[in-house]
Amino acid sequence: MALFLTNEEVERLVTVEDAIEVLEPTFADLGAGRLSSRPRTLNYTGLGGGEFYLYSCMDASVPRYGVHLIRMTSEHLSRKVVKGFPRRYQIPNPAGKFSGLIIMFSIEDHAPLALFQDAVLNRTMIGATSGIAAKYLSRADSEVMALLGAGWLAPTQVVGHCAVRPIREIRVYCPTEEHKLGLCEAMEGRVSAKLIPVASTEEALEGADIIACATNSYEPVFDGAVLKPGHYVGSLQVGELDDLTHETADTITARAREPATIWHMKTGEVPADQLWLERWKPHWNHKLKFLGEIVEGLDHGRTSDDDITLFGGVGTGPSSGLGLQYIPAWVAYNRAREQGIGFEIPDELFLQDVHP
Repeated sequence: MALFLTNEEVERLVTVEDAIEVLEPTFADLGAGRLSSRPRTLNYTGLGGGEFYLYSCMDASVPRYGVHLIRMTSEHLSRKVVKGFPRRYQIPNPAGKFSGLIIMFSIEDHAPLALFQDAVLNRTMIGATSGIAAKYLSRADSEVMALLGAGWLAPTQVVGHCAVRPIREIRVYCPTEEHKLGLCEAMEGRVSAKLIPVASTEEALEGADIIACATNSYEPVFDGAVLKPGHYVGSLQVGELDDLTHETADTITARAREPATIWHMKTGEVPADQLWLERWKPHWNHKLKFLGEIVEGLDHGRTSDDDITLFGGVGTGPSSGLGLQYIPAWVAYNRAREQGIGFEIPDELFLQDVHP
């Protein structure tokens, strides 16, 4: 029987550190061509007034663990201005709920093994991916981190970076005071680094080795003119970084060679994600590297301590998701089987007597 696992169950079963352990060799497999992975596809339906229905999906076969994963979301999106910043805002349904699902199939017998609510796995794998990128792109002696953003994705950014670097201090800034203070309080004891709420972006960036952006902003959240030799910048969201940051970076690392594909109606409004994908400048191409190839040892993340390195660009935020990033679901599934956790769904509800 297939298992169904909720967000609450997944959170008990797999940590960011667990996710790094399985994701790092999986990215190496991507770099070496030992797996197939399809980048995110986004299909927008305009609803008027700047709102959209969005269906998105991505999938990957991961022979190392014998599974194929697909992640699907169904959501309403709009722009919301928060303290002067236009942000990507997900609108709940009338019941106050959101819809996202991961299905994991067995490569051996092509049957479904498990279904997962996706929110916790999503932020876990994002934190793990950011940690892996920081391991290969930041200086080994990085001790001070600026964290811009204190929302849903911020806690796993803290854990992911602290898992790979000797971070002793994290300066946290976001426009919403209660989020900033809440994150610092919630992470106390989870990592050895000291989290310090600060009053401005400039205060967060002063003396930082790592700049980690974890916002939902469509506008740049810091000025690329502040970048200095040795900086590492990580970004999660399309629009967080200005052109000057891309111009200044010595290298720009993305998750995959293939960009996301965006579909929308020919009439009506164009989604913001499409506009941000179109901002890539051809003269940045020579800087572009790929995380899997770096992890596999086919390329170098940085060539000196003075390099300014960036994880984002072409592969930032919703433009870059990869199905392989959900391989921590394999850890959750195996632990759930061992511990007797999850709701079992009879195979006959999925398997058919005739081929489709």
